[in-house]
Amino acid sequence: MLYIDTKDNTTNDCGFYFGLEEYLIKDYRHDGDIFLLWNTKPSVMIGRHQVTSLEIDTDFVKKNNIEVVRRMSGGGAVYTDPGCLQFSFITNNKSHKNIFEGHVEHIVNTVRELGLNAEFTGRNDILSDGKKFSGNAEYIYKDKMVIHGTILFNTDFTKLVGSLTPDKSKLFSHAISSVKSRVCNLGEKIDMSLDEFYDFLVNKVATKIVHLETLELEKIVKYSNKYYTDEWNYGKSPKHSITIKKKFDAGNFTVYLELKNDIVEDIKINGDYFSLKKIQDFENAFIGVNYTYKDFLGVTKTTKVKEYFYKLKTNEFLQFFFEKPAKKRISKPDYLKIDMANLNKETKKIKALLNQHNLHTVCQEASCPNQLECFSQKTATFMILGTHCTRNCSFCDVTHADPMPIDHNESANILKAAVLMDLKHVVITSVTRDDLGDYGSNQFVECIKLLKKERPEMTVEVLIPDFMGDYDALKRVVDAGPDVINHNLETIDRLYRGFRDNADYNRSLNLLKTTKEINPEMLTKSGIMVGIGEKTDEVLGLMDDLRNIGCDILTIGQYLRPSNLHIAVKEYVELEKFDLYKVEGKKKGFRYVASGPLVRSSYHAREQFEGE
Repeated sequence: MLYIDTKDNTTNDCGFYFGLEEYLIKDYRHDGDIFLLWNTKPSVMIGRHQVTSLEIDTDFVKKNNIEVVRRMSGGGAVYTDPGCLQFSFITNNKSHKNIFEGHVEHIVNTVRELGLNAEFTGRNDILSDGKKFSGNAEYIYKDKMVIHGTILFNTDFTKLVGSLTPDKSKLFSHAISSVKSRVCNLGEKIDMSLDEFYDFLVNKVATKIVHLETLELEKIVKYSNKYYTDEWNYGKSPKHSITIKKKFDAGNFTVYLELKNDIVEDIKINGDYFSLKKIQDFENAFIGVNYTYKDFLGVTKTTKVKEYFYKLKTNEFLQFFFEKPAKKRISKPDYLKIDMANLNKETKKIKALLNQHNLHTVCQEASCPNQLECFSQKTATFMILGTHCTRNCSFCDVTHADPMPIDHNESANILKAAVLMDLKHVVITSVTRDDLGDYGSNQFVECIKLLKKERPEMTVEVLIPDFMGDYDALKRVVDAGPDVINHNLETIDRLYRGFRDNADYNRSLNLLKTTKEINPEMLTKSGIMVGIGEKTDEVLGLMDDLRNIGCDILTIGQYLRPSNLHIAVKEYVELEKFDLYKVEGKKKGFRYVASGPLVRSSYHAREQFEGE
């Protein structure tokens, strides 16, 4: 592969290198692929379709002299600095099916040769041991494509967080901790300087070298000029009276609409998506069109969504604006019909008790159909840290809103309620609290220790969030000595994006694995829902993933849509399939498998613990 040597270039502006990319894709004549490796001063690179003011902390970037530059490619905003490398591939191999894999594989293989784990995953990321060190983007010009990305090596995470965190409702120190739990610097993993890594990567990828000074520098500078203008880098805020936001596998989208007499006057589609053609042409196709499902559908028949947006489906695009046309509802089987009137009548006394002590149960907050049965069996699941979750999963009925203050009497109140309800097995869970420095782990510890001290005969199970992969948060909960640690995968890996907000399948698996590493005797447990589009072999594969990390207990239940605002049920799984999952789970070595339509994570939790 031809390598353009820029290592001795004294210019460290993003704008220059973006201009160099444009020159190489538009004017430079070369039959094969081209490779660039470059380095810049502290900068934020804004995605082509993003609104700059919504992606950066303007005061922070100005105070810290951080350059803001919009690139030609889609995707999200990224921070880069002298401790980070950027790579670019210019190729004639314009594949829309697998845009990144063929070229970023060079980066993956090089990192693996250094003895590190590396894998391309998700939409455009490269991870090492579950942590991201590279993000990638692309853009197309005629029959060529630029694929470029970052490599975090010794990047300043303080400036990364500060420049890309405009929401100051979160603690700054926690934001840094959160980033460190999800991303990593390669320089911390290998005994090699940035310069040495630079040379190592070039030697692995390049087969021929051309020096920068031999190129047409005047043309490069001409292409670079726009990257130094506010008009390009900041632009104007879209004119709109309607704003619609949605997230799909293709990325996060924000659509701005201006209507007059129900006719589209203007439309702007922003987001971190990847475009395959000029998006303005797509937007223009809707100008003057009646704002109806039928008319928008008509436009998409000639101006095809898949030709402009990478991995976005036509029906998803139409969902921005309109509800899907009514479909025949899937009938709920009789075995899923619950006598809610009787349930509500019988649980009034328990609810009054909970209200008296300012307590919440996930049974109520998540609208569980098994409340009466569990309460009668002396089992309950208390939800700590309030009722407002910092995440917004599309299946969950727990409220997504600003977090509530921590109730420091919570552990004592749970103890009182457990005694009054004569509980034998207590399950403690929580909303996800990504806003807290300890992710809420200390509140779990307080509850566990108090229950164990005052009611040693009572068994305690904790159903924990992923703590953003934070080892210390997990360890303090394990060390507190619960009888069971439960963390739900919820669904198969393929369905995570768009289903679980800000979650990661491998991160969740690693949490359960790490629990066993901290305390090999600890019982671990996980649960999933079915009926949302998974395949049987995918569920069996998930079982293998759990058994490979030593998970002891598995629960499988039918997903039931809490409301029309939540993700729809794809199918009501037959009873025979639940039986199959139970049999196969036992064969694979689970100590206990609870599999049935109404099974939930804490369903018959005491029996699961006792292995009955």
